[in-house]
Amino acid sequence: MFRILIITDKPAQAKDLRNILEGFGHETITTVDGKSGIEAARLQLPDAILCSAALKGGIDGSGVLEVLRRDSRFQLTPFVLLAEKYQATVFRTAMNLGADDFLVKPFSNHDLLQTIETRCRRWEAAGTGKQEHSDFKKVVKDFLENRNTIRAAAPETIYHEGGTPRFLYYIISGKVKTIKTHEDGKDLVIGLYNKGDFFGYIALLEEETYKATAVVMEDAEIALIPKEDAEALFDHTPVMVQRFMRMLARNVTEKEERLLGIAYNTLRKKVASALIHLRNKYQQDRAVDYTIHIPRDELAALAGTATESLIRTLGEFKNEKLIAVKNTSITLRNPGKLEDIAYH
Repeated sequence: MFRILIITDKPAQAKDLRNILEGFGHETITTVDGKSGIEAARLQLPDAILCSAALKGGIDGSGVLEVLRRDSRFQLTPFVLLAEKYQATVFRTAMNLGADDFLVKPFSNHDLLQTIETRCRRWEAAGTGKQEHSDFKKVVKDFLENRNTIRAAAPETIYHEGGTPRFLYYIISGKVKTIKTHEDGKDLVIGLYNKGDFFGYIALLEEETYKATAVVMEDAEIALIPKEDAEALFDHTPVMVQRFMRMLARNVTEKEERLLGIAYNTLRKKVASALIHLRNKYQQDRAVDYTIHIPRDELAALAGTATESLIRTLGEFKNEKLIAVKNTSITLRNPGKLEDIAYH
């Protein structure tokens, strides 16, 4: 079936859409505004996108469509706008930007399913991203069969900066981060990896030593793919090469955006950006509160700030009722406001 990204700031609508789509076997991801929808699309690479035409928070459905269509990965991804009523100017704008369809309330479950499935099957039949996604999953499944795995507990190190790569790593369960350590001993988190992610591939592709250290964030099971097998896969499997090229491009884009933020953002923007980045990476259902369990020094390393400054800023966010804090747990109570701080 298909993976559908839902972008709507109406919780009841999000719930209804999820229930319908998941009831027919589709996987769903939900976000509450345009900015988080764009980030989720870039991270999750959905097979289709359902987006409200009217969204609060600075970027509407047409804006989301325009941003994503500029990205080569989404130029053909089915994009369906949802509207409360028909407006000719909104409709024309959406179609000119490349929307695939426009559903106006009230629409039936049948209309919704038929629209999504028809568009996705056309995409699949055209041999575009959906077929590549299916091929990629099959190659990964076959490639990982009977591989040696390790179980590692936080905060074990998987490999060290400067080490020679011997494996390509795949996360079966758990979470991993990559960090760079400054000569003064301070760490900066430069990558976050979740279940279903590969890591350690940049050093393999560059044929260089590791440029960062990989550390377990949450107890993990990791498949080990010997360097020789990984190189053979890259040499003989085009779909893997295409996917890793996209992963590399996304990796570079994310790092550029984060480094720019660390260099120029205010302290509040840095901390808010780190919290939103964690949510966008690890939370699939944006309709519920997100709770992250992370030591303060690790969160400070992700935000690119001192631990004392981070703690002070978390206290401000708590007083403003943007988050709830309990020991190492942080729950985002008002992610929309945090995004306003992070992006404005």
